[in-house]
Amino acid sequence: MRFILSFVTLCALAVGVQGQGQPEGIFLGAKAPDFTGTDQFGRQVNLRQLAKREPVLLVFYKGYWSPQCTRLLSRLQDSLSFFTDRQITVLAVSPESDSCRALTLQKTRAGFSLVWDSAHLISKRYDVLLELSESQLARYRSGGIDLVKLNAPNTPQLPVPSVFLIGKDYSITYRFFDPEQKRRLSVKELLQQ
Repeated sequence: MRFILSFVTLCALAVGVQGQGQPEGIFLGAKAPDFTGTDQFGRQVNLRQLAKREPVLLVFYKGYWSPQCTRLLSRLQDSLSFFTDRQITVLAVSPESDSCRALTLQKTRAGFSLVWDSAHLISKRYDVLLELSESQLARYRSGGIDLVKLNAPNTPQLPVPSVFLIGKDYSITYRFFDPEQKRRLSVKELLQQ
């Protein structure tokens, strides 16, 4: 009997822990939360002003140190004319510091805005901010990725790499959100949207 009670208690705890604070990403049809941020060129970027003119492809990425993220940003840059021909503005958002954004720019040659997510405000509004445990932070550190330094003055949290297409009416018309981060998005798939 004690075994069964212990088992039920552990299962309940596991479900409770798993469900706490896990980001879900903003859903299709929802209105995109507005934000203003500073890009790598020192310009103020406002989502509403951009989306009023043309749809916005909003990309959340971890940082220059993530090969998957820099690969996607590089591919977006390589295909940027396909988006601009369709009158779509590309914006990428990350909590990485100015010096790290410079490294992202160097790696990806991004001609689109890389917006700094000050205090994770944008990631929180889009429900993509991932809380990292101490063991996850330790694994990152053991791999040479010290998020405390790389994202300073932001706290060592990361966005789930995700993509949202925002229409002129500010509604989310496409989303790519995979909290398990097992599936990768292609530019071809984005262009089909």
